[in-house]
Amino acid sequence: MADDSLSSFFEVGDGKSSVTSGLGLHGGQHMPLKARAIVVDMEEGVISEMLKGKLGGLFEQQQMLSDGFFLLHSLGGGTGSGLGTYLLSMLQDEFPGILRFACSVFPSDDDDVVTSPYNALLALQQLLEHADCVLPLENQALQDIATRLEAGRQRWKCRAPL
Repeated sequence: MADDSLSSFFEVGDGKSSVTSGLGLHGGQHMPLKARAIVVDMEEGVISEMLKGKLGGLFEQQQMLSDGFFLLHSLGGGTGSGLGTYLLSMLQDEFPGILRFACSVFPSDDDDVVTSPYNALLALQQLLEHADCVLPLENQALQDIATRLEAGRQRWKCRAPL
């Protein structure tokens, strides 16, 4: 049955797709589904094989990216915000046809560096101009995830072997 949770990951296709799913039943009829995804791989052959495979009709051609730059940087400090966004502008100049993704770590509200908000604000304009896609992350949220993962790892490490 098609429901709201299904629409988070799929949308009803244009009817040209050969991929249908039992989950896409609506009124007893199969609906063609298209994935809400962007597939990125640096090797074009991998993406070509995906499109030729059984699930090839699940993806739109425009959702497949085989060339791109992926920059991971922090925006709170001068190096990540200044040099990171400068690199993005250089990549845009040198490789205008290649997509640029920026995974940018924003400072937390309780950041103790006085210039963090200033650096992040100045970097935002550069990200708007030079990045094709920005994946924002918040520093405290990343720290919380790392803490939970470490706690889980320690919990498994302490158990006696069977």
